[in-house]
Amino acid sequence: MANVLDNLKQGASADGMSGGISGGQSEGTGGKGSFGVSMLRITLGIIILATWLDNVRNDFYDGDNFEGFFNWAFTPHPDGNGSSLTFFKSFLDATLLQNAELFGWAQTLGELTLGILVLLGIFTRAASLGAAAFFFGLFLTYFGGEEWIWTYVILVASSLTVFLNYGGRMLGVDQVIAKMRGDSPGNLLW
Repeated sequence: MANVLDNLKQGASADGMSGGISGGQSEGTGGKGSFGVSMLRITLGIIILATWLDNVRNDFYDGDNFEGFFNWAFTPHPDGNGSSLTFFKSFLDATLLQNAELFGWAQTLGELTLGILVLLGIFTRAASLGAAAFFFGLFLTYFGGEEWIWTYVILVASSLTVFLNYGGRMLGVDQVIAKMRGDSPGNLLW
């Protein structure tokens, strides 16, 4: 921890506009990554993992519960959320819900993996795109219903911000990987 704080202090410039805690870019990583975006990345990781843990405790990923959630989401209010994108419900019925048990387990492992990768800044660019896709799926699921969909707009935008600003290049494992190996192939992993 002391090394991290020393690195942050050394990165801060006299004008407070670059490096270190001021939100500037990290050194040794191709000028990519910043403290502010790293905090956003860590927050997203915590959100994903906290939601995952709550879903595990409530058996959400069990086949019947997983399918029941989507049925509730598209059931008209007051008995359900009242989502209005019937084409998306048709897509879910024809794909995911054909084998809700399997997709429930895939969702369990996928959310856990995304949460860990985003939180720790491992392959952050790929993981943040995965998170954006996940949150966009939730946006489509809740669209037109009683759920406040702007939560998912904010989460998608935050995930894309982490992607576009190399959110793992400071305070993340990607920082170490980038120093050792340079940019990832196609700039899509770290």
